[in-house]
Amino acid sequence: MTTEDRFDRIEATLEKLSHANTDALAANARTQANLDRITQVTATIAASVAAHDEQIENLIRAAEINRQEWAQLRREFQAH
Repeated sequence: MTTEDRFDRIEATLEKLSHANTDALAANARTQANLDRITQVTATIAASVAAHDEQIENLIRAAEINRQEWAQLRREFQAH
């Protein structure tokens, strides 16, 4: 194998590595974009769950107040 052949092989190998590196960088960028989207969706879901938890707590408090008011009305009605 001549020196020229060796240089040609090295050049071809470097070109293949360059393409592989470019492909890997593109795949990494796609993966990062997907992770960013997943992070956004997860944050949205977490906020939604927190909002629903607060709504449920408010409904429970309202139901308890309603129960207490009905109990008071019942006592007042029975007293008459």
